[in-house]
Amino acid sequence: MKFKQLLSWAFVSLLLFNISCSDDDFFTGNGEVSYSGILIANEGAYQKNNSSVDFLSLDLSSSKSDIYKSANNENTGDVLQSIGLRGTNAYLVMNNSNQITIVNRYNFQKNVVVTSNLSSPRYIAFSERQYYVTNNNFAGTYKLNIYNAADNTFIKSIPFERYAEKVVEASNNIFVQTDASMYNFTTNEMEITGHTISIVSPSSNAVSKVVTLPDEGEIKDLISYEGTAYALSSTGTESYIYKIAGDGTYTATTLTGIGNVSKLRADGGNFYFIDGSNKVYSKNILATATAPQMLFTAPASVYGFDVFNGGIFISNASFTGESTSYLYNASNGAQIRTFKTGIGTNGFYKN
Repeated sequence: MKFKQLLSWAFVSLLLFNISCSDDDFFTGNGEVSYSGILIANEGAYQKNNSSVDFLSLDLSSSKSDIYKSANNENTGDVLQSIGLRGTNAYLVMNNSNQITIVNRYNFQKNVVVTSNLSSPRYIAFSERQYYVTNNNFAGTYKLNIYNAADNTFIKSIPFERYAEKVVEASNNIFVQTDASMYNFTTNEMEITGHTISIVSPSSNAVSKVVTLPDEGEIKDLISYEGTAYALSSTGTESYIYKIAGDGTYTATTLTGIGNVSKLRADGGNFYFIDGSNKVYSKNILATATAPQMLFTAPASVYGFDVFNGGIFISNASFTGESTSYLYNASNGAQIRTFKTGIGTNGFYKN
């Protein structure tokens, strides 16, 4: 990665500084590697086995590319879909490799590789004793796999009729996105599959409630923030954020006149989202009647989008070479810097 004159992360101010990077930057006082900071997931190109994870320190003073390969002397795998963090572990969900690679999240040394019953795994969530992985090949396999967190053994699968995509833990339940849109090979068009979020009880490992959202939009995202699940749905002219309780009841916030919102994040008491024109907005979560604030227009095509510690990370992914990523001030939308990341950058994680 190439990071030059990045904004001081600790203050998210206008103070810029030049940084240098050497392997010494990643060693603690006792000589151990520590990747405590920001993990950058690079999906890689399909069937190319060139995914990777990059590291950036929280104060932006150091960075390192492909830390999994550095720690294990092997490639990360084929299509890194997402990363889950729990305890001292990072769970690398490898979509086309059909595996979950579990590593120590601070030195990235491999602990174990889980392959049981995986078919195009996508996203991961955790309860106290189990973890849950959606499998969605967009061609008939739509299920949630459940594993024992203590020994990584497979427990069971819960099949769904049409979809299984984002999954989060909230209100001591597991929320699964079980509808969105799918390509119809007969009509050669994208079609909305439905409007459901399914709630799974960790105590029974069964679906306890199916929530059907009332609008005609497509479900675009599902997040957990401060113990609550929020689903994003949008049409071409309006979008909706649903706060969903564990019993399936919900309240809706309408983003009037803002269509095709595709990504949702929350940080510091605010929602952040992107509309169909690449405009990035913030909105106070509690002030439901307050209009969103447009912060900036993101360049090119947005692929990765994450918000934490007062900063907005965005990637414009390339699947043939380095991706271009951007850092913005979450308060006023000021662009801090542009930098290069790996192939197919799709996510940023505070580690």
